[in-house]
Amino acid sequence: MPSQIFPAWPPAIDPLAVAALSLLGAIIIGELFARFLSLPRITGYSLTGLVCGPALLGWISVHELAGLRLLIDLVLAMLLFEIGIRVNLRWLRHNPLVLVSGLLESLLAFVAVFFVVHYLGYTLETGLVAATVGMATSPAVVMAMIGQIKARGQVTNRLLMLTALNVTLTVLTAHAVLGFIHHSYGNDWITAICHPLYQFSGSLLVAYLLAKSFYWLRRCFDPAREQSALMLFIFLALAMTLLQALKLPALLAPLLAGIIVKHSDPRPHLWPQHFGSVGGVMVILLFVIIGASLNWRSLQTGVWIALLLIAARGGAQLIGVLLTGKPSGLSLRQSLALGISLAPMSGVAFVLAADIGQIFPALNDELEPVVMGMIFILEILGPILMQRSLRWIDEAQSTRQPWKPGG
Repeated sequence: MPSQIFPAWPPAIDPLAVAALSLLGAIIIGELFARFLSLPRITGYSLTGLVCGPALLGWISVHELAGLRLLIDLVLAMLLFEIGIRVNLRWLRHNPLVLVSGLLESLLAFVAVFFVVHYLGYTLETGLVAATVGMATSPAVVMAMIGQIKARGQVTNRLLMLTALNVTLTVLTAHAVLGFIHHSYGNDWITAICHPLYQFSGSLLVAYLLAKSFYWLRRCFDPAREQSALMLFIFLALAMTLLQALKLPALLAPLLAGIIVKHSDPRPHLWPQHFGSVGGVMVILLFVIIGASLNWRSLQTGVWIALLLIAARGGAQLIGVLLTGKPSGLSLRQSLALGISLAPMSGVAFVLAADIGQIFPALNDELEPVVMGMIFILEILGPILMQRSLRWIDEAQSTRQPWKPGG
């Protein structure tokens, strides 16, 4: 009897089965974290990804992670558009100190991280990239955590605003830093100036097209229905494809599109959170993939550097918020909670660092242990700090639930 009719031994595991098992494990671990440890589900998702990734079990290979990059960009685009559409620029007009707070804490975080990296003897280029990444607060973690712990209140609203500001400033600064590195590595002023300008203007054009698509969708379909969310998801996927084809950054356009929509039409936009159940599954996948992409060796070689950078970044953000908290209407307790809640780093920081490292491979060897170690730690601890801070000021519900057999 031909051997081809029998399966090989050991049997090959289909990548789809690996993805399904990883997702199932993430959901179970996340639920156990929430029910019994009162910890964020996100932390469980990220740890599951780390265990399943190349660093430990190897169920998700490096090759498979490279093929999932477009999925990471798509989920981040979904979350950035959602956070952008919640940002009310008119609020900044009534309370400009909120804008000052965002600018100040971002600037202080940049300076603090750059000073530490420079003091430790790294190159100027590494210091600039690390400082730029250090400004970013993870919109994926913030949006997912607000939904999971049902956070509501003044600090939560400001956290959304400051997260959007941080991401915008981070991406814009990354363009300027990219131009500087072009000049530093190649002494090419034309590329140094034209490349960032092309990336920003191209992103703005795609953002405008995406916003116009949203206006059409809002007029023609009921926003509360799932098919409307699916159509918007398709528009985002097409926008990501266009950005990739034009070699434009994936992060800025969806955020700007959401802000344009909100500024032009301040009415509430009632979409299902994360664009419905499929989007919710993709958010879980995002944290699993980012967790799997984190390099355990980077943490081992750069753990002390990462801890120094986290302390410098967190202290700078806290000082920036505290200096403007009381004049802008926050109590000391609320200001402390807001400053601590800015801690999470995840997808945006990871994508920026990976993209710059890909453009400049010579920089990547020095950059990876510095930046990825910081992302590694705050991917795990950031959601916990945010959860505890918002609970401390009574803007979040407890995730711990009594366990009942069969329910």
